[in-house]
Amino acid sequence: VNLLFVLAGMMAGPLLLSWRWVGTSLGDLSVRRRLPQGVCAGDLLVVNVDLANTRRRVGSWAIVVEEQIRHFGQSPIRPSVYFPYIPPGQSREAAYGGRLTRRGRYAVGPFRVSTRFPFGLFRRTITLGEAESLVVFPRLGRLAQGWLARHHEAFEGSHRQRRRYSHVEGEFYGVRDWRSGDNRRSIHWWSSARRGGLVVRQFDQPHNRDAAVLVDLWQPARPEPEDLDHVELAISLAATLISDLCRKGGANLMLGTTATPAEYTSGPASMPLVQDAMERLALAEADSEERLPELLAGALGRIEPGTDVILVTTRPIDLVEAERFGPLWQDPVRAAILRRVRVVRTSSREFLQYFQPE
Repeated sequence: VNLLFVLAGMMAGPLLLSWRWVGTSLGDLSVRRRLPQGVCAGDLLVVNVDLANTRRRVGSWAIVVEEQIRHFGQSPIRPSVYFPYIPPGQSREAAYGGRLTRRGRYAVGPFRVSTRFPFGLFRRTITLGEAESLVVFPRLGRLAQGWLARHHEAFEGSHRQRRRYSHVEGEFYGVRDWRSGDNRRSIHWWSSARRGGLVVRQFDQPHNRDAAVLVDLWQPARPEPEDLDHVELAISLAATLISDLCRKGGANLMLGTTATPAEYTSGPASMPLVQDAMERLALAEADSEERLPELLAGALGRIEPGTDVILVTTRPIDLVEAERFGPLWQDPVRAAILRRVRVVRTSSREFLQYFQPE
């Protein structure tokens, strides 16, 4: 009987010690995460986790910090990091990494902090921190040579057209001698009288590199997998165009989509504009409602003449169709802009000549 008591005591001691230790080792711990400002779908996501022990005398051993990353329609992901030892009054940092393949808004957290120290006989888990929101931007691709050649041709063509009428349009920057064929309205009479010969005012209109990217996110009521792919390609192309134009700078940009509610993002090419545009594209959803005429009407009323308008769509579009776009052609200013709209359809065979997804 004595030996049984001794054996029971030898077994109860580690049990009581383990129960007592896991009950106190998670006290006075604080944890926080550092999320990246922006990450694109498919890129490496690295999250830093800081664990601090605010106790003055007792350290914490074998701490596991776990959290879950949730996205609508997907099973949650549960990454974790391990901290062997946190000295009293100090903190330690660890990180986990992975790739999120879908764009959109994710909920990250809260933390589940647990330990089995010292013997692994018991486990205690507590919940710390709050959930945060992480927006995963669309996947960026690469503009192919076909797109660059098409863009250069359109830009040079519009520039030559402006130069052809430069004697009546643009900003005044000087005078020159009269030439045969010059418009008489451009004669600068005061300078002509002072020089004793006819001189004309010369105008030069600078290159207009402003651009508007419009995205038609239409899909059937019951979309097939290829329809969903076309939507993602349209968003990826729009995100790549905005990123490329903002990197070049020196222009005013506008982004508009058929997502509900209809909103437009515009301003000088800059990093804040990229951030705003990428977030709107990340959260944009496609549906089967017809919103393209509304998108075009709102966009054409906001942009200046000479702006390069790019319409990215998932379906065949005929902009001269009177039933849908007739009111737009009745306005001469909007009709002039509408004639120069470049339509890029993601479901066409030549789409890969313009854009290479990565």
